[in-house]
Amino acid sequence: MRASFRVVPVLLVALSLVLLLAPLRVQSVPLYAARTGLMCQSCHFDPNGGGIRNEFGFAYAKNRHMLVPEDTTSRWSTLDVTNRVGETMPLYFGLNQRFMLLANQHRSADRPERLAFFNMESEIHMAFQPHDMLTLVYTMDGFATNPVNTVRSKEAYGMIRGLPGDGYFRAGRFRTPFGLRMDDHTVATRNGFGDFGTGGSFLPYDPRNPDMGIEIGADKNGWFGRAAFTDGASSIFTSSGHAEAKTAKLGFNHPMFQVAGSIYDDFLKDGTQPQIRFTRYGLYGLTHYQAFAFIGEVGSGKDKGYDYSTPDPTTSETKQLAWFGEVDWTPQRQYNVRARYDWTSLDDGAPQATREASQYTRYSLEGEWVPVPFAELRLSLRYLDPKDPAQDIERQAFLQFHFSY
Repeated sequence: MRASFRVVPVLLVALSLVLLLAPLRVQSVPLYAARTGLMCQSCHFDPNGGGIRNEFGFAYAKNRHMLVPEDTTSRWSTLDVTNRVGETMPLYFGLNQRFMLLANQHRSADRPERLAFFNMESEIHMAFQPHDMLTLVYTMDGFATNPVNTVRSKEAYGMIRGLPGDGYFRAGRFRTPFGLRMDDHTVATRNGFGDFGTGGSFLPYDPRNPDMGIEIGADKNGWFGRAAFTDGASSIFTSSGHAEAKTAKLGFNHPMFQVAGSIYDDFLKDGTQPQIRFTRYGLYGLTHYQAFAFIGEVGSGKDKGYDYSTPDPTTSETKQLAWFGEVDWTPQRQYNVRARYDWTSLDDGAPQATREASQYTRYSLEGEWVPVPFAELRLSLRYLDPKDPAQDIERQAFLQFHFSY
């Protein structure tokens, strides 16, 4: 498996070259950035994608995730709605609700161990854009942090555009620009898929939650760059209040493909005394050909701990490797079928027995149906296979209802 992991970057490059040399169709079947060849910021106010949509992104969602409008024979061809309040009131409004029925079962069990409904996300988005160079974004999440506080703020930032190199600057609460912003936080290069027993996460932070800090970015002739300085694991109200989380991304976008590399480094300290340093590297690529889209990402990292409990300070290291690859097929506007392969090793520098106990493979098959604009149903079947034969194989399934505006 470790040998196959080293081959992944080569395969991604080779795949991109093959698709570039293949004959292209005049109109490809688009699905998000991989299908359209557009940057995520083409549809979202956030330069890294996600969150509230701009007017172009709203029209894309209204057309059930296609650039071309609905056919005149469709009942949705005359749908006339907008997410902007008015010309002299440039307030954009959005909603996002994900709700699912989730089940899992280990091979040794004779019946499902879990079967219940789960509210993943319930957000209200707002963006105020008094002119092209200033955007204010605010997201309110319905998740309860405790029985008293049932509503909390997520993204909340101000962004200035029009800087040199088609650049921008923003400050506030936002998601760090490391790697891909996936709508599935359980992929191997994000939180991972160990929710029910395997545990562990590739990233040292939860990619669903924003961090606090500043970010700058620019886009020029297909090249794009992002750099952020945020709190990371630190908090100014604790003894470890020393912000040192740094994120950088550099990539290139072409109508047929996009590639980018990222680095994340967070040095957690107690006052001036080092505690632990989280470092992550990532490389992703995405492309499309006719009705197919291909997405892949590889990541590596290291957690270095510092122990000052003895007169002789010691250090320890934990290394991580993870990657995933997926193929999406959209035969018609309202349908998408996805196959994904995830692999992760959360203690890759350990002796063989310990290393194998931290290695997991997951196979996923998903189907998506958009019966009406702004609503999607997703059915997912997943098979989690641990490397360690002493651990049990797990099967997962969920039915997700996604409503967004």
